[in-house]
Amino acid sequence: MMPDFKRLAAEISTQHGIRVDPDDPIMAVVTLNRLVLESTVADAEDRIRRAASEFYDGAERLQVRAGSSLAKEVRECSAAIRAELAKDISVAGLRAAEMVRKVDTAHSRASQLRWATAGLLLAMIVFLAGVTVGRVIR
Repeated sequence: MMPDFKRLAAEISTQHGIRVDPDDPIMAVVTLNRLVLESTVADAEDRIRRAASEFYDGAERLQVRAGSSLAKEVRECSAAIRAELAKDISVAGLRAAEMVRKVDTAHSRASQLRWATAGLLLAMIVFLAGVTVGRVIR
């Protein structure tokens, strides 16, 4: 965008009391100043874009590394939890097996006692029946 040289000349005349024409050589300095400023701004924009791009690339690499580290930690923690759970399950299985064995033993003794009692009772009934039949036949 080109500066309005007439307006600039009028502003200089008003503020400083110096008469400057729009085609005065000092106006070439204004143009030169503008071109240098535009070039400098363009260079700064380019540097800022490159720095931002490098920053985003670095942030992305950091995010990937952080994600990998986090995933590794999660895998290690879950492996430790699985090992601990397997140990707890094994202990619980052993305890359950011991309880089952004790219950089975307790039921087995009661069952044996019932059968022995039933056997004795039946033997007594058969004996008494034999004695009764023996008396009746005699």
